[in-house]
Amino acid sequence: VFTTPLSLGPNQVLGPKIERMSQALQMVDTVNAENLVEITVFGRPTVQHRVKNVLLRLASRHREHRARAEKMEQLEEFLKALASGPLNPQPPVA
Repeated sequence: VFTTPLSLGPNQVLGPKIERMSQALQMVDTVNAENLVEITVFGRPTVQHRVKNVLLRLASRHREHRARAEKMEQLEEFLKALASGPLNPQPPVA
């Protein structure tokens, strides 16, 4: 049993695919409002360990992609603000 971001949760398509690939049964429950889910993997211990590692790597990759997307949005907003401003800023008149 371990927790992971909601992006790998009960409404996602990835769970059944991993079940088929690993031949291990998974039970997914929402933990709380912090976008976490609890995943229980049933099967041989080696399969459980392998499935856990795969899911944790996917969760990590998802967090990295989300952080990168947020940074790109901030950069786009900055560039739009920069483009809409004056091209030659004038010093303040005293």
